[in-house]
Amino acid sequence: MLDQSADDQDLKQGSKVELPFWMVPTLHAKKVITFEIPRHYKVNYRQILQADSIVVDLHKWGPYFYDLGNHVANLELKDSLDIKKSLVQTLLNRLRHIMDMSQHSTHHETVHLIANLDELERKLFAVGQLSYRSYKEWVRRESSKINTAALVASHRKRKFAEVTV
Repeated sequence: MLDQSADDQDLKQGSKVELPFWMVPTLHAKKVITFEIPRHYKVNYRQILQADSIVVDLHKWGPYFYDLGNHVANLELKDSLDIKKSLVQTLLNRLRHIMDMSQHSTHHETVHLIANLDELERKLFAVGQLSYRSYKEWVRRESSKINTAALVASHRKRKFAEVTV
């Protein structure tokens, strides 16, 4: 029973019900339900992203904006192709800005900078920071000394041993 306050056990046709998204693909594929695209993936919001995606607070739109958008687009709706294109273009537009921020921000600015980012973008930001830190250590020669791998070292010893026998 989905609605305990209803008099009937069955829902009337055309009733709107909120479901967890994991249920949607199966029910939609079996034509049990019709699916309404979440508002942040509709035409008006895609136009906002197309105009200037860098200033949009994607975390406010949903912390997993790209992940959910990908799942919605895979439902093969009439807007699926446009949603996929919008997601890719949005990430491409924002990626350069994210990587620039990750490599030129101080530790204290990080919290403020990542507040508007989706979780995927936050991971990219963290990878960018780590990469930049590793690069700086390498330039200053603070990184660890490069050692010969044990496999390579033992390979040389075997060849030497074969030659001396």
